[in-house]
Amino acid sequence: MKTAKQNKITFFPVFLVLVISFLILNSSFLIQAVSAQARIPLVVAPARQTVAIDPGKTADLQIKFFNESVTAVAGNIKAVDFIVTEDSGAPVLLENQVNPWVKLPYEKASIAAGDVLKVNFKVNIPTNTQPGGRYVAIMFEQTGQIPDTQTNDEGASAISSRIVGLVSIRINGPVYESAFVDIFKTPSFLEFGPIPVYFEILNKGGYHITPVGQLTLTNWFGQEVEKKTIDSKNIFPDARRNYDTKIGKTWMFGRYLLNFTASYGDQGKTITMSKFIWVVPVTLILVIILGIIIAILSTVLIIKRFKVKQVKLEEKLEEEITELESLKNKFKDKLPK
Repeated sequence: MKTAKQNKITFFPVFLVLVISFLILNSSFLIQAVSAQARIPLVVAPARQTVAIDPGKTADLQIKFFNESVTAVAGNIKAVDFIVTEDSGAPVLLENQVNPWVKLPYEKASIAAGDVLKVNFKVNIPTNTQPGGRYVAIMFEQTGQIPDTQTNDEGASAISSRIVGLVSIRINGPVYESAFVDIFKTPSFLEFGPIPVYFEILNKGGYHITPVGQLTLTNWFGQEVEKKTIDSKNIFPDARRNYDTKIGKTWMFGRYLLNFTASYGDQGKTITMSKFIWVVPVTLILVIILGIIIAILSTVLIIKRFKVKQVKLEEKLEEEITELESLKNKFKDKLPK
């Protein structure tokens, strides 16, 4: 009876170790499977392209889709409009709006393993189209399944993917250009630098722009403290992009002028903005003043104490002199002549 109980106790840890080992191995397999599924084996080239076309004209373009997996891929090809509304600059596909200007040679295609699909398409611009920008995404959307490239198991989970190439179409002609700083935020007062600067540029024109500009900080003597170039960002029509940076040094004092100037578009239009900022280390100044006051009071107190002590010594000395004089007069007649 005792032996059976001991065997039962010994068996439980062994069983527990086996269960834990099985779970660890199974978790590793799942992680590898998820990692394999996260990879998209399709590549598009060029990822972005720009073309300028006159109204009533046609342009021939090409886009390539590379299949880097070990199996063939089947999918649909279509051209849809896209817009950019988010500050990140990420395109938003309008999948329900198939672009009528783009004529694709076919709507379905397959790409052999390790092969490339070349899609030659035409862009037809209607005669009465207004000058400006139009933005189209050529999309290959997989309809089949791609087996896991890390295993030969045909029953393994598959990856579903799609990939797009972006085409910026400029319709030639006089394009309306308009952009301005919609938000410009900097603190009016600071104790220490550098000065944080946040602003947003809004594009109300008919074509995307890439503003080129700089921030300049000058002190109250007109001397340049720092000049900083802004990041290069594309701003699509009716979209905005934000800029967040810092300018100046840690130790600054006085009134500073912050100027922002940028140019954009074919016409070289400019955007300007300026603001005055005070930088005064109030806390540090108060600490210094308080330290000076404490030092002065301490000095005055020390001098006062020294004077009081000196007066007491003088009074004591006078008392001793007086006492000596009285003793001298008292024993004057008794001193031998």
